[in-house]
Order: sequence, then C-alpha cells, then structure tokens
Amino acid sequence: EVRVTGAALADVPALAVLQGTLDDPARTERVVAAALEALRWRGYARASIDVSREAGCFVDLRVAVELGPRFQIARIDFLTRDEFPARERLAAIEDALGTVNTVGGVHIDYRLRRALESLERRYQDAGWLDARIGAPRSVYGDDGAVRLEIPIDAGHRYRIGAIRARGANAVARRTLLDALGVDPGAYYDGPALRRGIERARKKLDRRVELRTSPTEGDEIEIEAEIAAAGERP
Repeated sequence: EVRVTGAALADVPALAVLQGTLDDPARTERVVAAALEALRWRGYARASIDVSREAGCFVDLRVAVELGPRFQIARIDFLTRDEFPARERLAAIEDALGTVNTVGGVHIDYRLRRALESLERRYQDAGWLDARIGAPRSVYGDDGAVRLEIPIDAGHRYRIGAIRARGANAVARRTLLDALGVDPGAYYDGPALRRGIERARKKLDRRVELRTSPTEGDEIEIEAEIAAAGERP
C-alpha cells in the first residue's frame, strides 16, 4: 500500500504506479524523482518527497510530501545594454508553449540554460561575434515570485568590411559575390551568409568555402573560395 501525507495522491500521480507492486527501492527512487520533476514543472520549486517503509505481511510505503510555496516568474532582467531586440530575447528562452521560463510561468533551470546557449549563438549570428551569456541567477521571494537575472556581455557588433572571392575565373567570382548578396558596411548576418553560400554552390555547381577574419576595429573581412573544377558541393 502507498499512503501519501502532505498532499493529495492526485498531486503526485506517478506514485500510484507503485500501488500493488513488489517493493523495488531502485524503482521507487526513479518514480519519486519523476514525481518531484513534475511538481517543479508546476511551480513547486522547494517540494520534497520522503519515503519510508513499514514491513509486515507486505511492505507499505509511507510517502511524506512537502509542497512548499508555488512559484511563478514575476520578472526577467537581461543585464545588458546591447541593441538585440528585447522581445526576441524573451521569446528565445520561453518554453513549453509559454508555461516555462517566461513571466507568469515556472522557472526550469536546465531548460533555461539550454535556451541561453541557443540565444548566444543567435547573438553571434547577428554580428555580436564575441557575445557571451553568463549563468542565470534566480531569486525566489517569500511571496512566491521569482526574479531571473541573465548577464550578457555582447561586445562589439561587427559590420562587414572587405568581401573577396578567390578561385575559378572572373565570371565565377562575380557570380559568387552576387549570390552572397551582402554589402560592405552591413552588419554581419550569419544566416544570410549561409543562404548566400548555398545559392552560390547551386549556381556554380562547385564547393565554396567561407572564411571570416575580424579586423582590429569592428569590421569582419569575408573571403569565399571556389573549389577547383571537379570538386562538387
């Protein structure tokens, strides 16, 4: 028998699978971990579950649940002054259809850290090539409110400087530069460059390699090389 105190069995439905089964401590530990994870996804960040056993003809499980306060995110602060769109930052970390890591939702740390890795790559793709996002800090208030602080060191936003095409002949190099579709002075745009390289490969039917080199200022030089005839994409 499984007896739950401190919460309704409906609050920890995963524990119901233990009812009527042979006692298996390792399995019980996995089920308790799953139940705790489910509680945290509902905002019970400080929930705990303690299991004890009473042996008789059968083994009864006594499950003491402490839910603690239910938390919601009240505020998310990105500690930066860069010009990356604020709405895009928030959208990048929002998860589970707007229920996780967003204002009004719950804080799930490992999902937030994974989203911040992706956001860092988006910064770099948008020209902040040296951008680094630090570890988030969470502050849990006694009123159930959570405040998240996320430090961002964006660094310089690079613009495109010189653009050079190498290899093949002048016509092919011109085709390559036209396919890239980028102009000196524009902000570095990783996705646009990757699309341009793919267009060039299809038009030329050759492999094209792209190299980038930051200058001493806030520009980045681009060099695209067309492979020799016979080397396919």
